[in-house]
Amino acid sequence: MKKHIVAKSKVALIVACFVSLAVSLTGCGGEKELTNSAEYEGSSIELTGSEVETTETGKEVLRVSASYTNSNSEPQYALSAFAVKAFQNDTEINDLSDINGSEAALIQEVKNGKSLSISYVFELTDESPVEVFVCTPTASEEQAVYLDTEQSSSEKTN
Repeated sequence: MKKHIVAKSKVALIVACFVSLAVSLTGCGGEKELTNSAEYEGSSIELTGSEVETTETGKEVLRVSASYTNSNSEPQYALSAFAVKAFQNDTEINDLSDINGSEAALIQEVKNGKSLSISYVFELTDESPVEVFVCTPTASEEQAVYLDTEQSSSEKTN
């Protein structure tokens, strides 16, 4: 138990309860503005928070919480609407989201403006800041949004 508390304090700088995103205003890499949501072809995602957790095997992970909405009449699920990746030290970190377990909502279909709470889980490699990119399914970096957990942690403490 003490290790869990110490681990949380070590990575407090990368933990965010309320997150910031930078989203491209145009599909061609225009200026970016800070926001907490992204939209693509009738679907939207709003990142609502994140927290560091310790798995049963002792790995430290970052759980990023979000709300997914599909405004289309055809059913769609979050995992197919957005590509989500996380980076530490400019290197992609492992996505440990378990679609057959606690992150099963990622493959639950919704339609007609319904929303669903979802989460993504990423394995932390060290205590450095984490950036979470939310891209279109084609993974176009020009349409990427990102979560800077270091910035949002400082915003929460202010």
